[in-house]
Amino acid sequence: MAARRTAIAGFVGVLMLPLGFGAVIAGLVALLGGLLSSDEGPATCDGKVMSPSDWCNIVRDGRGELVSYEEMARRKDSSKRDGLIIGSVFLGGGTVLLLGGRSLFRRASSVS
Repeated sequence: MAARRTAIAGFVGVLMLPLGFGAVIAGLVALLGGLLSSDEGPATCDGKVMSPSDWCNIVRDGRGELVSYEEMARRKDSSKRDGLIIGSVFLGGGTVLLLGGRSLFRRASSVS
């Protein structure tokens, strides 16, 4: 029974390592994107400056969505914060997965 638990712990540890590594990389990319995104300047639509009376047609998954100037300005203002939050969560979660996976893998390897 103990050998089976050890084998399962080793297997879970091996799975956690690449998942943690991927989450750390994704977190770093999101953090970098958040740090480099600019929330200065006016809202834009397809590279053109919008005025308060403009609407932007955003096509996603084959469906169009009309977005007001106010919504585009809100999205622009929140993009930096969102990147930093998402990046931090992924970086923290990936670090936990890496450390936990390493610990489980080492424990299973030392018992064998």
